[in-house]
Amino acid sequence: MKLLIVHNKYQSNNIGGEDIVYQNELQSLVKKLGKENVFSFEVSNDDISKFKLIFSIWFSFKYYKEVKKIIVKNNIDIVHIHNFYPLLTPSIFKASKDAGAKVVHTLHNYRLWCISGIFYRDGYGICELCPKNRFSLHGVFNKCFRKSLIQSVLAQMSFWYYRATKVFDNIDYFFVLTQFQKDKVVSLGLDKKRVILKPNSLDINFKIKEQKNNYIYVGRIEESKGIYGLLKVWEQLDDIFVLTIVGGGDIEEELRDKYAKKNIIFKGKQNRQETLNNIAKSKYLIQPSVWYETFGLTIIEAMSFGVPVIGFNIGTRDDFIDDGKNGFLVDKENLNEVIMKSFECKEKEYDKLSKNAILKSKEFENHYVLEKQLEIYRKILDYN
Repeated sequence: MKLLIVHNKYQSNNIGGEDIVYQNELQSLVKKLGKENVFSFEVSNDDISKFKLIFSIWFSFKYYKEVKKIIVKNNIDIVHIHNFYPLLTPSIFKASKDAGAKVVHTLHNYRLWCISGIFYRDGYGICELCPKNRFSLHGVFNKCFRKSLIQSVLAQMSFWYYRATKVFDNIDYFFVLTQFQKDKVVSLGLDKKRVILKPNSLDINFKIKEQKNNYIYVGRIEESKGIYGLLKVWEQLDDIFVLTIVGGGDIEEELRDKYAKKNIIFKGKQNRQETLNNIAKSKYLIQPSVWYETFGLTIIEAMSFGVPVIGFNIGTRDDFIDDGKNGFLVDKENLNEVIMKSFECKEKEYDKLSKNAILKSKEFENHYVLEKQLEIYRKILDYN
């Protein structure tokens, strides 16, 4: 079995979960199957030329030819594509199919139905208007792609074109990351037989810190991540409740000025190791995201350190958080109440939460998920 793993990386100053997952998965597959059986092809948004993109975003003949050449030359059996937008374009799905390979695409977001990819609109909340109308203009009028009218027009038109040309029909199977996401994309029209649940995995090192203190938020500082609601609650808490915020964003300075309290510590953007170190020494991770999310990478990272998670009961959160056992599920209305409850948690109760969190994280350990992934690949090849 020979694999080609493909990914359109985000900008190097904005590395996100998709990039981390892709790199981890690629390294795990190479380690398991060997370099002679696992190939990769990647591009980076660092190389975007806005002028050229206007013409190439519809179908990249360049990457069509390059990907097809790799597949034919190396007798690739399965092409597994992570992110394809905007540089690679769905041309790589067609290239893979035309070269005779089976095609798998991991749905790291909801961009096939929503140009923002997250089914969320600032100032509005959860938004699923676009899938209800094949030629919806809501994404354009609301500047849903990077808050730019011009970019939203281009994004919306490109996805209309992709659907019109039926280029996504070249995908044999879609990987989804949680049961919630599977139910969601099936409800949006994907054939259930083509949707396979395959979660992300992590190279987990269980280096548990004995001393844990305070609360931590990790993520982009933006409305969809629930940062406004979290800080509004936190400013009402006593100074003994300390919140560390790791991440950056356009509204970071605004929030630093507004919530200049000694128990709210803005760390700014940190590298991955610094972020993990801060998570490991925290008592709780708070995940207040108000959109569905497609996975919970930070949740699993926290749990691997024995750090229970407090998360809003939206979308995928209950795929990971078992309320009262490895963390707490909350509604917007009772976040204050649950923070109080978590703070007053006795040592024995906390130890149980911590141990259960570690047990949950083991379900997403590399070797465990990788075996499932390889079995799925084998079935795809055997059944077709």
